[in-house]
Amino acid sequence: MTWQQTIDEEKDISYEEGKIDGASQKALESAENLLREGDSPEKVARCIGLPLEQVIQIKENLSVRA
Repeated sequence: MTWQQTIDEEKDISYEEGKIDGASQKALESAENLLREGDSPEKVARCIGLPLEQVIQIKENLSVRA
C-alpha cells in the first residue's frame, strides 16, 4: 500500500466516523426537542431509535436544567 492509499483510507474512515457522530448528535437533539414538546420517553425512544434508558436520562437532565 502506498502512502497516498493509506492517507485516502484514513480520510474515508474519518469521514464515516464523522457521519456517525453527526447522526448521533442529531438524534440526541431531536430527542430533547420531542421531550420538551411533551412526548413520552417511550414514544421518543421508539421514533428516534435511541434506547429507552438513554431517553429517560435525557429527560431527567432536562428537568434538572429547567
